[in-house]
Amino acid sequence: MSIPLVKIENVSSGYFSETVLREVDLEIFLSDFIGVIGPNGGGKTTLVKTILGIQPLFKGRITYPSGKPRMGYLPQISQIDKSFPITVRDLVGSGLRARRRWFPHLGSDQKKQVDTLLEEAGIASFASRPIGELSGGQIQKAFLCRALINDPNLLILDEPNTFVDKGFEKELYRWLKELNKKMAIMLISHDIGTISPMVKTIACVNVNLHYHPSNQLTEDILKVYNCPVDLIAHGPVPHRVLKDHE
Repeated sequence: MSIPLVKIENVSSGYFSETVLREVDLEIFLSDFIGVIGPNGGGKTTLVKTILGIQPLFKGRITYPSGKPRMGYLPQISQIDKSFPITVRDLVGSGLRARRRWFPHLGSDQKKQVDTLLEEAGIASFASRPIGELSGGQIQKAFLCRALINDPNLLILDEPNTFVDKGFEKELYRWLKELNKKMAIMLISHDIGTISPMVKTIACVNVNLHYHPSNQLTEDILKVYNCPVDLIAHGPVPHRVLKDHE
């Protein structure tokens, strides 16, 4: 039987006295590709911060039965300060420096590691540019390289398809499918129709967490949104069928 990377048990969390997540249970395994959906303000980002250890718990516990995993994190692009004076290469390398407190400068092997990732992401030609000169998709690629630089076994992405074009989105999902062969992925998105063919399972977060061990979206799942979506279908022309709005 597989041992989970992360085990979340009866976790409640929030800000000051406000509970945003309540009594959440979830296990994350190495082969998982979990799509996290839910309404704005429902607690998706709080869940991420809790798993990363940024957000303190009100109750419950998070354990690592296989030992603490290496985690990579791609934040929302809206949280990124594009005016910060750092080049693409230094941004990606900073992911290594975070684990090398006594050795702030990267060695030749680490620099090669950075350049290899930039090449794989198709942004090697931008390596010396400040991040403020990059497009939304290029910035996401740079931060994804930073998240991958330590070879994580759990990669968490917070709405990576926001403010990017469809070309980048398609390329991103192709890359994630390959990465999932060697690491667990948790993908937060508001675009439920796009992510459902990509992910393996779905977690609906709206204060509580409801886990569904497949990627099939049903009307019961979508009730979490308080939205009258009756059906989402995937095919040559993905479409939604809506009930009447009152």
